[in-house]
Amino acid sequence: MSRADDLDVLLNAAVDDYDAGRLSGAHSEGSGLVVVGESGSGKTTEINQALIRLKQTRASLESGIETKFVQIALDGETTWKALGIQVLNELGYEMSAKRTEHEIWARIRIQLQGQGIWLLHIDECQHMFQTLGEKETRKVINALKTFMKHRQWPVVIILSGIPELLDKVNLDPQFRNLMSPVAMRPLNPLSDDLDELDTAFYQMAESIGADIEDIRDEDTYRRMAYGHQNMYGRVFRFMVDVLATLPDGSNRVNRLHMAQRYAAKTGCLPGQNVFERDDYEKCNVAQLMAES
Repeated sequence: MSRADDLDVLLNAAVDDYDAGRLSGAHSEGSGLVVVGESGSGKTTEINQALIRLKQTRASLESGIETKFVQIALDGETTWKALGIQVLNELGYEMSAKRTEHEIWARIRIQLQGQGIWLLHIDECQHMFQTLGEKETRKVINALKTFMKHRQWPVVIILSGIPELLDKVNLDPQFRNLMSPVAMRPLNPLSDDLDELDTAFYQMAESIGADIEDIRDEDTYRRMAYGHQNMYGRVFRFMVDVLATLPDGSNRVNRLHMAQRYAAKTGCLPGQNVFERDDYEKCNVAQLMAES
């Protein structure tokens, strides 16, 4: 299965568990996912798209509640309290940072229930856990478990970040058992992963009226993958750049334009440009401004 399929299966399983608990009327626990991958692996994009698909295919659950979620992205060192303030801001509720952690997170639960939001995604979690010692980390994990197991309003939680995030999840056996792991593996250019690249690029191009037919082939996608070290996230960002920098009056993407954008983004010499060299797998793609 593709990465998207893997993520969809586990996300829907977590949602099914949540929905079944609500239908039964008995106390149930939320479950969750921990999605890990190296920087540039495309985990954020994959999760965003998975949540969009969930909303499209399951606008409401069998228990009658709408599919509603909130997403938070950490962009630097933070604390559990600061994260709480960020979540409240995203929920449209202002609260003074002078309040205690308990007051802040109690208000979050009330707001989530009041707005019918039952799924919380926290991205780049390493920015929080890297600042915490083991004692503080366990406190955060206990707080997350409380949210997932709350009697009136349990919550499905998605945590995402670099692979070291698994070390934090594994600290607590009970929390570990509530979470399903998803690894954002590198793309395999010799597999159906190329179909995913093609679908993504085609949809991006179609949304702005661009034409990619001249470069829509396996050779181009393999060059694109190799040039970005088989990292989905980096490939997707390159696609966005290629489409955003089309010359005025032109909507057609060609190999020359891709070579120019690759050179602009990496600073490589022509002999190290994956879109210009026949034996592109000999290009040095691990360094900026590569000469050899």
